[in-house]
Amino acid sequence: MREKIIVLGATGSIGTQCLDILRFSSVYELVGVSFSSRYEILEDYLLYFDSLKYVAIADEEKAKEFQKKHPSYIVLAGEDSSLELVKTCSSCTVFNSLLGNCGLRPTLAAIRNQVDIMLSNKESLVIGSDLIKEELKHSKSHIYPVDSEHVALAKLLSECEKRGIARENISKLIVTASGGALRDFKKEDLSKVAPEMVLKHPTWAMGAKITCDSATLVNKGFECIEASILFDYPLEKVGAIICRESLVHAQVEYIHEGRKQLLQEYSPVSMSVPIAYALSKGELGMHINNSEDEEAIQKLHFQEIDYSFYPAFSYTIDCFMQHGNVGMIYYNAVDTEAINAFLKGEISYLDIIKALKEISTHMPSLPILKEENLKEVIASAQDYARQFVAHLK
Repeated sequence: MREKIIVLGATGSIGTQCLDILRFSSVYELVGVSFSSRYEILEDYLLYFDSLKYVAIADEEKAKEFQKKHPSYIVLAGEDSSLELVKTCSSCTVFNSLLGNCGLRPTLAAIRNQVDIMLSNKESLVIGSDLIKEELKHSKSHIYPVDSEHVALAKLLSECEKRGIARENISKLIVTASGGALRDFKKEDLSKVAPEMVLKHPTWAMGAKITCDSATLVNKGFECIEASILFDYPLEKVGAIICRESLVHAQVEYIHEGRKQLLQEYSPVSMSVPIAYALSKGELGMHINNSEDEEAIQKLHFQEIDYSFYPAFSYTIDCFMQHGNVGMIYYNAVDTEAINAFLKGEISYLDIIKALKEISTHMPSLPILKEENLKEVIASAQDYARQFVAHLK
């Protein structure tokens, strides 16, 4: 019997790539999907999944349109429809590729359901790690990462175990960054960059917000925080390095016979590889580099992060270390609002950096975060961010 699965954020880039793999899966049976509004993207997939029964759509008008067009499906509607889908399909494995803070409550619900989670929603960990850790104490759920960097680290740590490399001898976990669209700009030219320049990512095709976060390296700060939480390593032992080709996704530095050694995960620029790893629940092994791979790796271009060019990388990590999950809700809200203003031409690129420096060092009085007040805290942070960025304009 195939394992039942639901996909949250099914019409996004990660979600559709997951559906592409599930179309040919003999392991999984797709029972439900959720997304914001664009049900047109789902239309081509409906023919492939006879098992699909539940469709959750956040936009209520779009939900009505879909239900009228496809009366045979059970449609859940509203901003909490993804959460309701998890509760309704309580025995189903959850693939969570939702964007933003809305992904946390479905993750918590899945943990309470005692089911496994393939997690692409980084906000679940960045803003909710304390809540998630508490729930996991009473659950048999396991979280499998989907991001390429964290999948690479999972493979490398498994390889370390196979090689008998003790955990205490691992000195650093390293995620890689492309450097973003502005990596070849001069620092003095950053004040002049236009949105279309920032949105030209050199190796990945992604949404506007995450592409901007890749330019500032905020996204890489988030990934370091995630790695610390996922693999239970101190944040001080997690770092990042630029690999311009994005073909090495992570590194593990360890000490052997008194000398530093490096393990690297080398794989294509394709999300199909990490998605397949997550769906296999870690069963797909690490690719062991052959001589051609090693030769290719030698030709890659690595460079240390210039913190004067990418100061927001440090702001992101410092904010988490000083203010925890609640601080990151406010930090991410300001980041999101500032990026939206930049994309509209209302503020400059450097104003985004200025806003992140200000919020990371001058945080307002923060509430205690509980699941019951999560929506209120997020709403409060969004209001604060709107006022904060309005001053920049």
